[in-house]
Amino acid sequence: MSNVRGSEQTCGDRNEYVEIYNQSADTIDLSTYFIYDFDAPPDTVYPWLNDSILIKYPFVRINSALFYPYTYALILDREYCKPDTTGGNWQPYVIPESTLILTTDETTIGDGLATTDPLILFSEIDGCTTSFGTPYDSFDYFPSDPGDGISWERIDLELPDSATNWHPSIDTSGCTPGRENSTANAFDLAVDEQSIFLFPAVARTGDDVEIEIVVKNLGLRETDEYSLIIYDDINKDSSINQNELLAELDGVWVNSLDSVSLRFTYERPAQGIHVLGFEVDFPDDLNPMNNLAFKTLQVVGEIGELALSPAVFSPNNDGINDRLQIDYRLPEAGGTLTVCIFDTRGIRIHNICHNEPWTVAQGTLYWDGKSSNGNMPIGMYIVYLEYRYHNKVTSAKKTTVLAR
Repeated sequence: MSNVRGSEQTCGDRNEYVEIYNQSADTIDLSTYFIYDFDAPPDTVYPWLNDSILIKYPFVRINSALFYPYTYALILDREYCKPDTTGGNWQPYVIPESTLILTTDETTIGDGLATTDPLILFSEIDGCTTSFGTPYDSFDYFPSDPGDGISWERIDLELPDSATNWHPSIDTSGCTPGRENSTANAFDLAVDEQSIFLFPAVARTGDDVEIEIVVKNLGLRETDEYSLIIYDDINKDSSINQNELLAELDGVWVNSLDSVSLRFTYERPAQGIHVLGFEVDFPDDLNPMNNLAFKTLQVVGEIGELALSPAVFSPNNDGINDRLQIDYRLPEAGGTLTVCIFDTRGIRIHNICHNEPWTVAQGTLYWDGKSSNGNMPIGMYIVYLEYRYHNKVTSAKKTTVLAR
């Protein structure tokens, strides 16, 4: 905590702290340790001796530098309990019982923690060191100011001190001194309708439907400890019931602020409208409200040569309906295929394929809303298909709307 809440003139550096955690099975004597902010000579870590701290925090540990296994310690500014602080920020933190309270041999931690200060805690006797702020990497511009009254928190204790393994506290109070970091379990997986893709978008009776589901990791922690439940919501009650389950897919590794695709084949769904449910099963998820999405699948008795999805697409690179999906079905393979785009004036603006030999009778093509002249403006467009085989011509056309 370098940027303490409130004005530096009212509470100054006295509310700065450094939290440490003993993730070993050993009791560590911290009296052999130094803390160094690279601005002033290293400070010796000292036991906290001022028992006035017990008035507000009667069950913290003081008068000791013995750091017990799997516990937290706080290195506080020596003036943390000084009573003349103005501005309403006197002893502002909630510190859990049994937290070991420490300080330094100087009146400040280093020469006062700046928002750009890295730190090293080390012991030459123990041959042990830990750091904050990637001290020897001057090119990552880390640390920086996390905000007024907000601490930096390590995301994963098992991972190294890197800029990607730290994040400003997401706790409502702005910090978590003496307890588990708020970022430690900041898991948030999500699915949404726009990131579920059906191939084909409209199926014919007897077809298999390939489904791609994009699982997004909106949280700070990577994981693979989840599953994806897929079901056909037959009674349309937006929840899974007996005999509706289609599959439960094991999760695959997804990094923080990234996404992965899972795939499933729905074999020969029955004719009619299917409301498919996709639910992320992840007990550690902090936001279960975005774990469920639905996608409608239409299965018809007969299908024409051409089907478009979605009805309105928006190629603006936001990851939602960025491409027009063009599903085609031909009488048989082996002819030549043309699929092109016309505007409402009947002018051909783009060829997706033109009189090309075609060896598959059904499949999927895409249009990204561009022509040879660049991005096309918003409006209505016509997708035209023409297939020639054995002197027979099959044609079809459908309209779509391009939005931005």
